[in-house]
Amino acid sequence: MKSKIILLLVLFVIIFEMSAYSQISTDTLISSYQEPSLRLSEPVDSIIADLDSYIPKFMHEENIPGVAIALIRNSKVVWKEGFGVVNTITAEPVTSGTLFEVASNSKLVSTYIALRLVDQGILSLDKSLNSYLSDPWLPPSEYRNAITLRHVLSHSSGLGHLTFSRHSIFAPGRGYSYSNKGFLYLQAVIEQLTDQSLEEVARKTVFAPLGMSSSSFVNHAGITSRTANGHVHAIVPILFFVVPYLIALVIVGLIGILILRIWKGYWRVPLRMIFVILLISYGLVLLLIFILFVNFGMLKFAWLIVFCGIVITLAFVLSYILIRGIILMLFKKRIRFLNTLVIVLSGLTLMGLILLASKINNLPVPKWPPASASAAWSLRATANDMATFMLELSKPRYLNSEISKQLQSSQVSLSHDLSWGLGPGIQHSQFGDALWQWGQNIDFQSVLIVYPKHGIGVVVLSNNDLHNPDVAIEIAHRALGGPIDQILRASHLEFNYSEVP
Repeated sequence: MKSKIILLLVLFVIIFEMSAYSQISTDTLISSYQEPSLRLSEPVDSIIADLDSYIPKFMHEENIPGVAIALIRNSKVVWKEGFGVVNTITAEPVTSGTLFEVASNSKLVSTYIALRLVDQGILSLDKSLNSYLSDPWLPPSEYRNAITLRHVLSHSSGLGHLTFSRHSIFAPGRGYSYSNKGFLYLQAVIEQLTDQSLEEVARKTVFAPLGMSSSSFVNHAGITSRTANGHVHAIVPILFFVVPYLIALVIVGLIGILILRIWKGYWRVPLRMIFVILLISYGLVLLLIFILFVNFGMLKFAWLIVFCGIVITLAFVLSYILIRGIILMLFKKRIRFLNTLVIVLSGLTLMGLILLASKINNLPVPKWPPASASAAWSLRATANDMATFMLELSKPRYLNSEISKQLQSSQVSLSHDLSWGLGPGIQHSQFGDALWQWGQNIDFQSVLIVYPKHGIGVVVLSNNDLHNPDVAIEIAHRALGGPIDQILRASHLEFNYSEVP
């Protein structure tokens, strides 16, 4: 009995020691962990040389067509460069003067416009935005008069993101949800209040004062030739056409066969009717595509899908003619179900061509037609212009000190090291606060980061598709060092709908 007690005591001591050692090891690991360092002490020339070597290799690995970058050191733009191509078909090179769609980075410029209007006494941070409108933009609800400019700029308005609805999803100030809709609301307020378009107000309050001569919310003729084409996987526009087209074929075909049965009394579908069904289905799909993409302000994608649809249709017709001719040449006698056989074989041929086309990673998206201005996503600019803008955000010259302080102060806390200010996201670390914003359209990616305390920052713009949403952030991380995980999490909307403490 005594030996058993001794054995239990020995086991207890061993377990206790192991537990203590494990705790010490864990504490040691936690205490020894250091955030990735900012590249503050490295010479600028060394960082530029590193990026000059790294970016082309990274672009090749990730299939990125083009990149533009602007590096900020000592509160100045010290390097701006372009890599890759504007368009994978024309192979025109990206330069430091190439414009890119900066997507959601438009929100920062829209924020600055609104804060300039606050500075001028035209807008208030904490007054109901609805009170400025003679023609209300939001539907009647218990929250319509509660949403303020502060809520919109900090993404705590409760308005949705990629949605047609203008209804709130939570009470203003009671949560965080990244919101396109909030900035479209702000645009309506700015335009009604100033009786000017967003572009006109932007030119007076931002572009002209800051010298951003290569920036515009609208795709006008003067900048189109200098703007990069966005790129998408070819399978994306193909599927946007093929899937609705097949659905339309089934529906229209069944209706046509039913009408044929009632009218003619038989089920056999003549060739002429097959082509009528194909044409009607084609027209319906094109109408649906234009309605959908016009509502989202992305008409250029509608034209790309139409182009893919025309190519697919021509490929089907040509394969039909070719296969029918081959069959008739091989079989002298007319065979039964000839048309059905030819249609099936043409369809299989077309499927093979679509599979081959799906291997195309970077299909250029048209730069036209011009789209209406959007405070949430339509800005086009060079990397240098956006770097100039970020320098203004870090040390505002055209805003009073109180508004400048609030712009860079936490309005909504998302985690211990991430919050949202009046417009930019704010990453907190041992190196100080970083102001940042990212942008993602289907065919463009971008990120802006600046550390006001150190006067360092970077702008990265790319014309790759949403398949690689983090490439701009990864290049920016290479340029600056420092922590990046929270920016990546926020860019994937992981904090949406979080309750505000």
